[in-house]
Amino acid sequence: MKNIEKLRRVGLRPTKQRLIIADLLFNGPNRHFSAEDLQVEITSSGNYMSIGTVYNCLKKFKKCGLIKQVEYSKETAVFDTNTNHHHHFLNEETGQLIDFESDKLVLQNLPQIPIGFVNNGLEIIIKLKKNN
Repeated sequence: MKNIEKLRRVGLRPTKQRLIIADLLFNGPNRHFSAEDLQVEITSSGNYMSIGTVYNCLKKFKKCGLIKQVEYSKETAVFDTNTNHHHHFLNEETGQLIDFESDKLVLQNLPQIPIGFVNNGLEIIIKLKKNN
């Protein structure tokens, strides 16, 4: 019942597909995932959903602010259930994202924004690799 209300609060009709995805995403800790990861989980839970339907649901969830997309790879869309402002470490070997809070980062002397543009947010991704 909780996820039905969550979807309705953001103006989404609680369809069967959206509820299956909401149950997987919002009934545990925050996490990072791709649509392909989610489709495997959906299948493992005994349901079926095409990858197109998964992407459509995620697109709607993103538009309504239920999830965010982390922009770090052109190859794979990665989503995040933590919609609070935060940054990430990226393990370049595994692709794992690790959250860290904005107050752990101090920025000074940011460049002037070019004329005709406005600041639309700032997300920092710190890439990590093993020290050999």
